[in-house]
Amino acid sequence: MTASDAHRPMDACPLCGGRDSVEAQSQALALAGLGKAVIGFGHCRLCGHIYQVRRASDALLAQHYAAYSNYTCFDPEAARVAPAGNLTRRLLTLAEARAPKGTAYEVGCATGYHLQHFRRAGWEVGGCDPSARAVAQAREIFGIEIDCGMDAQALPRRKDLSIVMFSHVLEHMTDPIAALRLAHAALRDDGVVLLEVPCATAPHLVAPGWFTLEHLHYFSQTSLTALLAAAGFAPTELRIALKAELYPVIAAVAVKAGAPVAVAPDPLAVAASEDFLGKLLAHDDALWRRSGARLAAVSGPVYVWGAGVHTAQLFDRTPIYRQVKGIIDRDSQKWGSVLGDHAIISPDDFFARKDDAPVVISSFAAEAQIARSLADAGIAARNIVRLYG
Repeated sequence: MTASDAHRPMDACPLCGGRDSVEAQSQALALAGLGKAVIGFGHCRLCGHIYQVRRASDALLAQHYAAYSNYTCFDPEAARVAPAGNLTRRLLTLAEARAPKGTAYEVGCATGYHLQHFRRAGWEVGGCDPSARAVAQAREIFGIEIDCGMDAQALPRRKDLSIVMFSHVLEHMTDPIAALRLAHAALRDDGVVLLEVPCATAPHLVAPGWFTLEHLHYFSQTSLTALLAAAGFAPTELRIALKAELYPVIAAVAVKAGAPVAVAPDPLAVAASEDFLGKLLAHDDALWRRSGARLAAVSGPVYVWGAGVHTAQLFDRTPIYRQVKGIIDRDSQKWGSVLGDHAIISPDDFFARKDDAPVVISSFAAEAQIARSLADAGIAARNIVRLYG
């Protein structure tokens, strides 16, 4: 993208189609292997939906998912024996209570981690994912055959499914209504759609950089119910978990409910979104200022551990970029690429250099784990810079 992209018209609301939206935050991101993207977040002033009002191009997002963020597995042996995590257990609990036994099909299933646990619980399973590497790993690690592609390619070939599952996937989709309508057609009459997405509630509980390149939508209970109705579904259960992940999430089970219902103007939802966004941005600014203060205490050149979108946000929101010697990431798909002007190297390459420069950990979710790994590898405590813990 170019600087002129910052002034391009905002995208229409993906829920109601309205073109009366307001931008609350913009980000200029240097992305691993892809160059710069300028994106903006805000809400629709007709229905209140919170979304990326200026998003990256379809081509950039497709390349990002294909090469740099495709949710593949780093430790197949551990994955085979890992117990169901919290998210998987939440999905299984809802499925057991609300869905008929049959075939559970997951859109955007990555390597099939959720599906293997559904299979153990008695479901037939299937799924689709756009990453050829993830498709291969699903077969190799779990013995699950999944379709290479996404909803538009895979769901029209499926019929009589008991569950179509979207686990933290709908927020990534440019047209979630279309995806849910495909699910509607693929389900048997008593089948259900099962989903979980980030929830726009309790802004004081979200992590820094909650607005991120990959998430195009941020659902409230109101907007999620409207989304489901627009695809011909009605929720039978909505569950909000405030501290289930790194941010509040909302899970839903929905059944077929007749003709789709268009998303209507909703002044109350608009007011709620404006209130949420005001509090969220104040909280987000405070978190980044705290990170900036910790970085201000670090003098001289540094390495950054992590070449993901969070690092792109770190460079956008703090002055650390000028101090960076290199960026370390364990994902081999990123090695040899650059993020901004900085080369992305492997952990082995970094350790071989025996460089005494501090390492800044750019990860909210895995910061403690990365810090332990660095300490185990002989990095002095004074050279491990944590921004959050």
